[in-house]
Amino acid sequence: MSLRLGPIVHFQGIHAGKYRVSALLVTDLGDPQPAARLTNCKLIDIERIAGIPFSKPTRDVWRIQIAATQKKNTALRCEIDVGDGRASFHVPAAGESPRVAYESCNGFSAEKYRKKVIDRANERWFDMGQRHTVKDKEFHLLLMGGDQVYTDSLTVLTGPMKDWSERSHKDQVTATWNKKLEDQVDQFLAELYVSRWSQDGVRQMLQAIPYVAMWDDHDITDGWGSYPQELHECPVYQNLFRLASAYYRLFQQQLKAGETHPSALPIDSAKPAPLQGFTLAYAGLGELAILVPDLRSERHPDLKDKNGRFTPTRIASEATWDSIFAWLDGLSVARPRHLLLCSSLPVAYLDLNAAEVALNALPGTWELEDDLRDHWRSKPHRDERQRLIKRLLNFSALGTRVTIVSGDVHVAAAAVIESTLPQHGKGAGVIFQLVSTGIVHTPPPAVAVYFMEKFGAGQETIEYGVSARMLPIGFKGHYLVPERNWLSLEPDSKGRIWANWHVEGHDHLLTQVIDPVIPVE
Repeated sequence: MSLRLGPIVHFQGIHAGKYRVSALLVTDLGDPQPAARLTNCKLIDIERIAGIPFSKPTRDVWRIQIAATQKKNTALRCEIDVGDGRASFHVPAAGESPRVAYESCNGFSAEKYRKKVIDRANERWFDMGQRHTVKDKEFHLLLMGGDQVYTDSLTVLTGPMKDWSERSHKDQVTATWNKKLEDQVDQFLAELYVSRWSQDGVRQMLQAIPYVAMWDDHDITDGWGSYPQELHECPVYQNLFRLASAYYRLFQQQLKAGETHPSALPIDSAKPAPLQGFTLAYAGLGELAILVPDLRSERHPDLKDKNGRFTPTRIASEATWDSIFAWLDGLSVARPRHLLLCSSLPVAYLDLNAAEVALNALPGTWELEDDLRDHWRSKPHRDERQRLIKRLLNFSALGTRVTIVSGDVHVAAAAVIESTLPQHGKGAGVIFQLVSTGIVHTPPPAVAVYFMEKFGAGQETIEYGVSARMLPIGFKGHYLVPERNWLSLEPDSKGRIWANWHVEGHDHLLTQVIDPVIPVE
């Protein structure tokens, strides 16, 4: 067997009392079905789930499905041996909250950024690997917060979409999709996932910690969902999205065509989503629940109502929000102490519009445009954001601490959303926002960080009684830490979560302690 990738492990959730994990392998086309030897877990099945590239396969993609039984007071170490490749993962004891590693921005949006760290590109992945070897401190889950691969080279140098990218806007919108583009983009995405995820540092972690992944724009194309409507809906972009979503399903959710993830939230058939999202929700993880909403596949720059009038930009459909809020309501039966909400973009963050005004006064430019269109604080997204924040505050008031973890912006940062409204109770009206990024991508220029802090870090009034502000977690009281980093979320015996940023070039951790809503005696 010629093993090209894997086995990489993915967390499917706890179902029918079993801790479910899948493992993905990529082999040369026609290789025999791999045989797997397992330790401390049970084999459910091994299945070929795809050939890649889809149009002209040269490799087979296999999935091993595994179940483990959690034991009281005893953690397990499960092992997978497929001959040419091995993986292992740790299963927490029954009722124990998992230790979580979080990362985002696993790559570079341009060659100039890669050149800055060419000799240590995956240094933070190796750092995570060292932390994972500490006995009784191993991580149980890896949350991947978006931009796990970067498709940006599709449109540069010898990329298959370079000629299209150099056309005028008018010509881009009217260009047709053809078989040549289909084959080339298909092959590009197949090679991108296999090559990026098999690199040293990345590969070892994907073979050691079951991951849960959400995607962001660079997994499709930079700024997806925030461009003008005619570009968003043009044949080239829609077909690129179709292929990118197929590869996301295959590699980031380990699904075959037509399958639904076992932890996917159902979409109400009475309100069908225009595009099927990939929102995942996990409960029963000790005192922790995790919500991973799909914030990309249903994005749309402009929509028309029944009268043909344009309505504001949408991040997710009504059907998706309904499914998310219904799931939150259902948690009241066995309410967790903590809810982690993954948002690829920070919900509470700097005022980038104010920072841009200041930056525009300087010679030269900095790439803020797609950030402004994409971010939750941009004007078209404010109503959707306000509704999400209110629902989360109401949920928190019932006894669960809500913490948002995010990436995208290439710095470490923290913020807090606070409510003084009486319905949110003492101590409940607080939501922490933890930002960790990038594990590989380099930070913004120092001048951009300076102006963002100076002009964008003021307190924000979201509505009456609800505000957001940045927290000074950085060195010497700074709000932003412009170094590559990843985040660990480690529960303790008192119901707290210790959030630790692991920052490149610094020996000491940056720490924020997240207390439960109800103080523990």
